[in-house]
Amino acid sequence: MKKLKVVTGLLLIFTVSSVFADQVEKNKIGQASNAAAIVINTKFLQKLQNILPEIPEVVGRDRSITICPEKDDPQWGECLYEVGGTGPAGGLVFYTTDGGRHGIEASPTDQGQSEWGCYKVEVAGAESQEVGFGKINTNAILDGGCVQDYVYSREIASRIADDYTLNGFDDWYLPSLDELGLMYSELREKKIGDFAGYGRYISSSQQEESNIRSWAMRFSSGLRVLIYRNLHGHVRPVRSF
Repeated sequence: MKKLKVVTGLLLIFTVSSVFADQVEKNKIGQASNAAAIVINTKFLQKLQNILPEIPEVVGRDRSITICPEKDDPQWGECLYEVGGTGPAGGLVFYTTDGGRHGIEASPTDQGQSEWGCYKVEVAGAESQEVGFGKINTNAILDGGCVQDYVYSREIASRIADDYTLNGFDDWYLPSLDELGLMYSELREKKIGDFAGYGRYISSSQQEESNIRSWAMRFSSGLRVLIYRNLHGHVRPVRSF
């Protein structure tokens, strides 16, 4: 009986020793793997440090890394846009507010020629010529539901602008008269945007108390002109950001 106990004890010691040795070997393999991962991560972080901008000293609010148009390197925080530069949708910025955080951009190219439309149709709410009202004017024209035959095109200017998309952005509209004026002074006069030097550009601003005339602008001179709604002109959509 005593011999059996001794043999059993030897078997137990051998089993424990074998398990312990196996675990030690696994730990060594794990440590080697961790060491290799640390080397790889360290190299990656060193490369990342060369790419990422320096962390700003002001840490009182959440910040994210942003890649902005016309910038080679990422930056901390939101993008600030400049007049004459590229906007969030890839358009041409011609107006900014809040230090460049917000503004209006124009599509890079004209979208053909069309007419204001709604000739002899009452349209309520499209009278404003001011900056910031192009979207309101456009929506008012669209709500007018003009369905008559168009003389110069298959679609009116507001619908062409509203249907326009660029880089996934589909919130474009026809600019107001003053927005056209800024496009002329900040883009056309600085030879930005490949604007036509002939004809006129259609605005979303109608003549007050008229159902036959709307405002347009000649980009050869910056002259603001009243034209009949069934006369055509260039269409350049814009969007706010």
